[in-house]
Amino acid sequence: SPEEYTYFAEKAYPIDETRRKYFENICKGKEPYIGYKILCQLSKRGLVRSVFTTNFDGLVERAAHQCNITPIPVSLATADYIHRASSNTELLCVALHGDFKYGPLKNTSAELDTQQDAFVTALQKHLYDKHLIVFGYSGRDKSLMDALKKAYSEAGGGMVFWCGYGHEANSNVQEFLEYIHSKGRSGYYVPTEGFDSTMIHIAKTCY
Repeated sequence: SPEEYTYFAEKAYPIDETRRKYFENICKGKEPYIGYKILCQLSKRGLVRSVFTTNFDGLVERAAHQCNITPIPVSLATADYIHRASSNTELLCVALHGDFKYGPLKNTSAELDTQQDAFVTALQKHLYDKHLIVFGYSGRDKSLMDALKKAYSEAGGGMVFWCGYGHEANSNVQEFLEYIHSKGRSGYYVPTEGFDSTMIHIAKTCY
């Protein structure tokens, strides 16, 4: 069910602070796997400038530190950081659903229904001329998909490459790609065998 995650998050932990601590404890002591490490190596070589994540496990930032890259955390509370000049020694890490280390954590249906206007505007400006590669995301979050639609609702050179698991895009992704095509933007569905496998192929192809 599309509501499974938000339903049980609210039922099990109705108090915001308790819910935040629950997810914080799950993330403790976890190590980034090879896909994250390759991602940061690609950043070090200038192929990746920023990472947008719906996760709040901090694994991208941890992998960045391990690769001697400084992660620059961008959350709903620090949307203006997204305009920071890019550098091979830094990696923008944008927390789309908030982050329990830097601001409100968003994981219930009410919280996920809205994205801050300032953040959506910053996202729109950022993606005007930058390509976006999507991995491991189903597109089920209405607020985030609405924010992405707004980001691609006007003319721009940035393209979308939606990397899904398997050969068929789900209805959410298909609808999104059709929408941005109607606005004159370019978007493509790319079938993959998963994040880690694809990152290995990218590294072998590029280097």
